[in-house]
Amino acid sequence: MLKGFQRIKGLGVFADYTPPAGTAEFGVKNLIYGWNYSGKTTLSRLVAMLESKALNPELPQCTFTISTDAGNVTEANFKSTSHVVRVFNSDFIADNLNFAGSHFKPILLLGSESEAAQKEIERCEAMHKRAADGAAEQSKEAAAATKALSAAKTATSATIKKTIGLVAAFGSTQLDAELRIVGLGLKDYALGADAFDADIKLAHASAKESLPAIPAVEVKMSLADLSKRASTLLTKKPDLANTIAHLVDNPPLETWVQTGLNLHQGKTACEFCGGDLAAERFKALSEHFSKDLEDHKRALEQLVKDVAVAKLTVAERKEVELNAQFREQFVKANADVQQTIGIYNAELEALSANLDSKLAAPFVVIDYNASDGKATEALEAALAALNAVFKSHNEVKDNFPAEKEAAISRLKQHFAHEFMVAQDLDRFQDDQARRERRRLRYESCAAKLRTEIDRLKAVISQAQLGREEINKRIESLLGGESVQIAVVPTPEGERFQLVRRDGKPARHLSEGEKTAIAFSFFLTKLREIKEFDKAIVYIDDPISSLDSNHIFQVAAIIKETFFYQPAPNAPWTTRCKQVFFSTHNFEFFSLLRELKPEGKAGAALYLVKRVGPKTSALSNMPESMHRYDSEYHFLFHVLDDFHKSADKTDLKVLMLLPNAVRRFVELYTYSKYPDRRMSPVDTRAERVFGGEKAKRILKTLHYFSHANNIERMSENNDLMCDIEAAVGDLMDHLQSSDPEHLAALRAAVL
Repeated sequence: MLKGFQRIKGLGVFADYTPPAGTAEFGVKNLIYGWNYSGKTTLSRLVAMLESKALNPELPQCTFTISTDAGNVTEANFKSTSHVVRVFNSDFIADNLNFAGSHFKPILLLGSESEAAQKEIERCEAMHKRAADGAAEQSKEAAAATKALSAAKTATSATIKKTIGLVAAFGSTQLDAELRIVGLGLKDYALGADAFDADIKLAHASAKESLPAIPAVEVKMSLADLSKRASTLLTKKPDLANTIAHLVDNPPLETWVQTGLNLHQGKTACEFCGGDLAAERFKALSEHFSKDLEDHKRALEQLVKDVAVAKLTVAERKEVELNAQFREQFVKANADVQQTIGIYNAELEALSANLDSKLAAPFVVIDYNASDGKATEALEAALAALNAVFKSHNEVKDNFPAEKEAAISRLKQHFAHEFMVAQDLDRFQDDQARRERRRLRYESCAAKLRTEIDRLKAVISQAQLGREEINKRIESLLGGESVQIAVVPTPEGERFQLVRRDGKPARHLSEGEKTAIAFSFFLTKLREIKEFDKAIVYIDDPISSLDSNHIFQVAAIIKETFFYQPAPNAPWTTRCKQVFFSTHNFEFFSLLRELKPEGKAGAALYLVKRVGPKTSALSNMPESMHRYDSEYHFLFHVLDDFHKSADKTDLKVLMLLPNAVRRFVELYTYSKYPDRRMSPVDTRAERVFGGEKAKRILKTLHYFSHANNIERMSENNDLMCDIEAAVGDLMDHLQSSDPEHLAALRAAVL
């Protein structure tokens, strides 16, 4: 159950609402009274979010906390709430009914007389589905098996054609021919490994082929020698006797100075700054770059050159240069050679990089591990394998054309035998026969069930039952000549459509007809809830635009739908878990208030009202309102209290008055001149009050008594003063022209 609205923020007129102190928790029956635009529908939209599990698109930024018997529900967790909620409001009408004559979905409603038939339909449909699914599954399995075998034949025949190197066509048809031969079992068609290899060679050989010989690949490998020389040079340090530490520590600077030293031989002035060259500095620099250093660098430079020319390349041969039977071996051997050459050259590149580093910093010892010889060994092995392929190629002689066709025939039958064994074709045929027998049994069962389902559906139509239920409710509200709901076939199935008695789509419905149809539709949809005793129902203004006679009928329907007495002496309770009603009609409110359960034990009464131009609040209904049995008495009490009050500036009171005066004038003038259809309230007011006074009373009320203008109260203080005058004129009229009526009203509200 819902227990209360603990916080509402950013929800329309509930900008920042918390319940006043002492606000009662919700009961099983909850009545909310408030005039138009006070916030009743906004509250219903909040509860509707618990039904839709989605924020209202018009109020996406709202936050709220609703206390329930299962904990607080907020905007953060409301999508996971387990409460079963149904809400009737203007949004429900817009979402579920199309009053322009279009279709809306039928209600799946079962009458008591057709429950057994419907249950049998559901049972038969479930069985029919299983039978149809079973037949479809057998067909699917058979088709899948056939498709898989066909695909296997296509793939295998393509493989055979490619493997043997056939030029002539060889597909599934040709493979089937070979399978028929093999199926006779006249001999063993499987070839041994050696025989298979020999036949493949013959099949691929060509009498016209005469490919030239390919020489062996020979390379000179010097990695080991170069690596050995590098180990000595990279770890050697030149003579350090006369070195300059600053230059040793800064190799780039050392290189730059050495270059400059060579450029300044025989010169006395610095080419860079123009200053004198000190002989002692020149001597010190020359001694730094000793002969040992020069020799060391020359050795390094020579080794760099030797490494550069030691890199290997092997001209690649093309597959077509080899006899066909050796091409696969060649591709692998050639790839291995190229890979090992890459590794071999990578070691040379790494060695070259170390030598460059040593040249840049000759006094730095380079930590270098000499080649372990594995790259050389791998390359030698790869070259040996490649040269072996070339040797085999060179030895081939094209002297086998006579045996080629026989070899091809043997290979076709060999592959056909392999396919038969791999696919287990004998078992395949047995499985397909079994699937066909099962499919026929399933289809026979499904046909019998479909006949029974059609027979039962002739007895009961779910949409028709729903239509009849709604039409009964509409007729009870609007009479026998009212609009009705018809069931029409559409491509999506049976749907409802609003029609007149002549069968034409109903358009241009009155507001009263719309309300009656929508509420009837809602009440009927409630029958879809299997566990209605767990449902929370919220109904907002179900009597909008209905006259007094219909209000009594709606109240009676509500009593029958939502309230019952379990036993003759038992207390009344609700059929659902909890129900809410909100209305602007005091007469309807009074009728609902009389429905049991009553009192604090089972019912809670609330008032929702504007407390500011753009702000509303929900609170306990004032005790004074409990005393009145009609809206007319309550409205007079509000006006009379204001008229007698010394302080007429309270905005909260002023907010109530325009609606109160307008409604009181409507009821009072209607009691005088009850020809409502021919006489709107303005005309009746002129007849009762006179033209000038009627305009004074109604002008301000028409201006302030609608929601789209209610903020004007805070913007038009001068017109606010006219409200006091309008109430005064009304009371003066009652005092002067209808004193007995005034006295009776005051006596009734004491």
